[in-house]
Amino acid sequence: MAHCFDCIGVEFQPGLVDYDRRTRPGLDIRLGDMRTIRLDHTADVLTCLGNSLSYVYDNQDIQAVFRTFTAHARSGTLLVLCCSVAPIERDAPQEAEVETGSGTAHVTISYEWDLRAQMNTMRRHWVFDSGEETRDVIRRRVLGPRELELYAALAGFDILQITDGIGAGTLHGPTAYTVARYK
Repeated sequence: MAHCFDCIGVEFQPGLVDYDRRTRPGLDIRLGDMRTIRLDHTADVLTCLGNSLSYVYDNQDIQAVFRTFTAHARSGTLLVLCCSVAPIERDAPQEAEVETGSGTAHVTISYEWDLRAQMNTMRRHWVFDSGEETRDVIRRRVLGPRELELYAALAGFDILQITDGIGAGTLHGPTAYTVARYK
C-alpha cells in the first residue's frame, strides 16, 4: 500500500518496529498502543488487520481502540477490520508439518473455548527435526458480528459489510473482515 498511498503503521512491540525499520526503511512505522495512540491527523482509510483486535481482551480496552479509530477518522473514512468472530473448536488436536527458520517442525494444535470470557485459546506443541521441543499459547478474544456492530456504532461508524471473504456478504467464521464508514 505504501507504494501508492501515504501510510503510517503502528505496532505495539518494539522488536517488530525495529525489524520493520531495518527491512523497510522507507515505511513510516510508529511504536504505539492502538488503545491510546494519537497521530494528530485523520485518514481516508484505517485498517486493523492480522487479527490485532482479537488480542484486546477487555471491553473497555476495545472501546478505547474504537476511540482511537474515531480520533483518526473524518466523515467518510473507511475502517477495515479483520478479527475473530467465532471460536475455533476441535474435538481432536490437529497435526501439521511446518517449515520454519530452524527447519521442519511437527506441530500439534489444540483449542479451548471459554464462552464467558469469549476467549479462544490455541495451544501448540512444536517438535523440530533436531529433537528440540517447545510449546506456546495464543489467546484471542472473539467478538461476534453484532458486538462489532455495536462497538462501531458507538464510535460513530456505520457497518457496510461483514464477510469472511468466501462470498459476498457471507459469514462462516472463524475470522471475518468488517468494513465500516465514519459518519
